[in-house]
Amino acid sequence: MKILIQIPRLIYGGAEKVLVNFANFLVDKGHQVEILEIYEEGLLKDKFNKNVRFDAICTKEFTRENYVSLADIRSEKNPVKIIGKLIKKLRITVLGYRKYAEKLCAERYKGKEYDLAINYLETEPPGFLLRYVKAKKYLQWIHIDVRQIPKEDIGNHIDEYERMEKIVCVSETSKRSMEEIFPELKDKLEVIYNFYDTEDILKKAEDENPFDTDKLKILSIGRFVEQKAYNRALEIVEKLLKEGHDFCWYVIGGGGNIEETEKLIKEKGIEGNVKLLGLKDNPYPYIKNCDLFFLPSKYEGFPTVTIEAKVLEKPVLATMVCGIDEQIENGKQGIICENSEDGIYKALKEILDAPEKLKALTTNHGMAQVLENETKYQQFINII
Repeated sequence: MKILIQIPRLIYGGAEKVLVNFANFLVDKGHQVEILEIYEEGLLKDKFNKNVRFDAICTKEFTRENYVSLADIRSEKNPVKIIGKLIKKLRITVLGYRKYAEKLCAERYKGKEYDLAINYLETEPPGFLLRYVKAKKYLQWIHIDVRQIPKEDIGNHIDEYERMEKIVCVSETSKRSMEEIFPELKDKLEVIYNFYDTEDILKKAEDENPFDTDKLKILSIGRFVEQKAYNRALEIVEKLLKEGHDFCWYVIGGGGNIEETEKLIKEKGIEGNVKLLGLKDNPYPYIKNCDLFFLPSKYEGFPTVTIEAKVLEKPVLATMVCGIDEQIENGKQGIICENSEDGIYKALKEILDAPEKLKALTTNHGMAQVLENETKYQQFINII
């Protein structure tokens, strides 16, 4: 099959990482796969199979030639260049930056035909695919609990969703949320868990131990956005440190409000116990060598990082978010706590009071349904 998959940006995010696994698995099965970014970033291109092709609507070249901000204009000192930038700003304002880019990109898709076109994230409506890409079938992926986002984010595009062959949710919880908020789409909903490359995770985890402390090591991974609730977790960490617990909390990630978090850490004077590690191309040695993987999120769709932690047989402490109870049986592969500051505090304190109990939470027994890619692939083939 010839498959086109649209995604907003190829960045270091959970959904983007599992897209790599999905696309590579499809190529291994003999399919032709193309990735269409809305805004070209391409940070993960080198992770894809070399036979995967790439394109973008708003390419870097298009942006360089057509986009200019008011800040750019204000900072320019050369009068001739100021005029040039003003003309560029006026042109793109009249034409519409995104609209103009879509028109140019649509020309490249004239005459092309795909067996399947997939809109891989709910944060981007499927309009471009439906208008400009000729495909035999169209699919929409849903990675989140839609009760956690404004209803209009999907509701304003409900007519487009109704034109999709199927809507694939990455967890049963995500599916139930769609049924609740958009019952008119119920008959289109299917569940396929994300694809994971467990062999690659195990191989990359063999790199040298990156930690240099004997303290209990707690690790979190994710972008510094409100959803991940790192600043909420900071309050809890500070409280536990003041109570005399001695541990280190490491966070891998970047972007978002990381500067705000850095400022809070300094204000609280806990730099010695909270370490922001930035982005890591290979986070798996950190996961393998931590004592506890910690997911403090306010909401998720089906968190990837907790799956990766369980592949490496690490204990997990996670808030009750969408899909987590489909990965972890509370008290067996990890601990699921109430999604509140008090709930996280009680669970983390219980662990710190008796860290020896973590050894009983290392198993990933019973997770075959989530980890087995061949089963997911057959589900994918069946629905198309």
